[in-house]
Amino acid sequence: MKRTKETIYKEQRIDICNRIIDILELDEQGSFLLFDFERDTDKQKRILNMKDEIQRCFSVSSISAFKPNLESSTKRPALNITRSILRKEGYKFDYVTYDEKTLDGLTKRTMRYFVSKPAIDNI
Repeated sequence: MKRTKETIYKEQRIDICNRIIDILELDEQGSFLLFDFERDTDKQKRILNMKDEIQRCFSVSSISAFKPNLESSTKRPALNITRSILRKEGYKFDYVTYDEKTLDGLTKRTMRYFVSKPAIDNI
């Protein structure tokens, strides 16, 4: 049987996903706003600081934030990593467009991302 990163690092992969979920600070609906995530550079840095660990435990060849020639042109590398890693572990990642009222009374169109846990037998 071929040993893959998926089987070798099963516990570490679950831990990484749990830490990403904790960083995102999902609301009671299991969602977060892109507008808030983009403004919170601390969350983004914490996810980007996990790149070495993620690369050790996951196959990252299909994630643009890890490709040397695309790394600088990826618009939202922390979001790209978050979505890709959670999807690899079976999480469902949906979104809807959302109008957010800003402090100055303007309306900002953004995305609300919904993250749902995988079925127990996928873990």
